[in-house]
Amino acid sequence: MEHLSEELIIEILKKITRTSDLNSLSLVSKQLYTIDAEQRAAIRLGCGLATEDFLALCSRFPNLLKVEIDYSGSTPGNGNHIDNQGLFVLSSCCTLLNDITLTFCSKINDAGIVCLSYCKKLISLKLNSLPEVTSSGLLMLFFGCKALSSLFINDCKGIAGSTEWLEYLGTDGSLEELVVNNCQEISQYDFL
Repeated sequence: MEHLSEELIIEILKKITRTSDLNSLSLVSKQLYTIDAEQRAAIRLGCGLATEDFLALCSRFPNLLKVEIDYSGSTPGNGNHIDNQGLFVLSSCCTLLNDITLTFCSKINDAGIVCLSYCKKLISLKLNSLPEVTSSGLLMLFFGCKALSSLFINDCKGIAGSTEWLEYLGTDGSLEELVVNNCQEISQYDFL
């Protein structure tokens, strides 16, 4: 493999679509490991990954564009969950991120969401069942993420009271898609 050009290896890696195959291939040689890490654009994570391990993962894949963290089917006491520090690591190591999905991340609150404002290229954000995120956290996030054009909020019970974040989104004008489901404190009149 050492006699193959890096461009040819990149083309070969692009043809492999299964993540398990890519992971196995990256174990073959240091060269494949390095090239795979540079070319990987998306990862999906579930329970069992501690914040300390998350640092190593983000350091390995600095060119990530899309990250999905999904703890559906897990309970807060069942395995390790990413917390605010994990989002800080993600936003500081993976500066090219443009799409983030957080699902059932019960250890993430406003402090973690604000860390995402360091992702200056963030275009799409999906928040599914994050009970500790509030309107204040969203407002601070939007001040930093000027490129955000798609926002999906589902079952975030902490988003209540203040609609200042909606007013800011309305005046900023960069948002193209907004979906809000099962947020009982947000009414259709708030959108008007």
